[in-house]
Amino acid sequence: MTISKTLLLAAVLGFAFFCSAALAARELSDDLAMAARHEQWMAQYGRVYKDAEEKAQRFDVFKANVKFIESFNAGSHKYWLGINQFADLTSDEFRASKTNKGFKPSKLKAPTGFRYKNLSIDELPASVDWRTKGAVTPIKDQGQCGMDGISITTDGTKYWLMKNSWGITWGENGYLRMERDISDKKGMCGLAMESSYPTE
Repeated sequence: MTISKTLLLAAVLGFAFFCSAALAARELSDDLAMAARHEQWMAQYGRVYKDAEEKAQRFDVFKANVKFIESFNAGSHKYWLGINQFADLTSDEFRASKTNKGFKPSKLKAPTGFRYKNLSIDELPASVDWRTKGAVTPIKDQGQCGMDGISITTDGTKYWLMKNSWGITWGENGYLRMERDISDKKGMCGLAMESSYPTE
């Protein structure tokens, strides 16, 4: 082999080594950032795992779900996905948890104290204004009758604004946008099948 071929081969091998090292460093950095996100998510939702093995499995599921969510949100869709309390569940586990078919959640929960004082009947108040205790959502100005919950997005898409019953971590601070005036007479997700829905 001539010297120029030897130098060229050394340069190519050096470049390949540099690229693989840079890629490995980037993947490590991405994994560390994702691990930090997982820890923050665990703290936010009070998630505790029984051991390091379960935590590693749940981290892998969390990481895959976050990548899916970010990939989906990078596309052009009429809605977006968010990281919620179910981010460490597979699709099958989530489905099973909502249908009660075969799902066995982790037995360990975040430690919580007893919520109520031990009071005698004589110590209980005669009445309680639950609005001051945060148990009732505030009354909102509904404007003209029949106008509550109708909005239009910046791209002109008309939608119903619906308050969900799952809490503020679902949708947009507890509200969902359901596209309206669509061709399906049932409406989006069957919304037009009932003239009214229970509010409790």
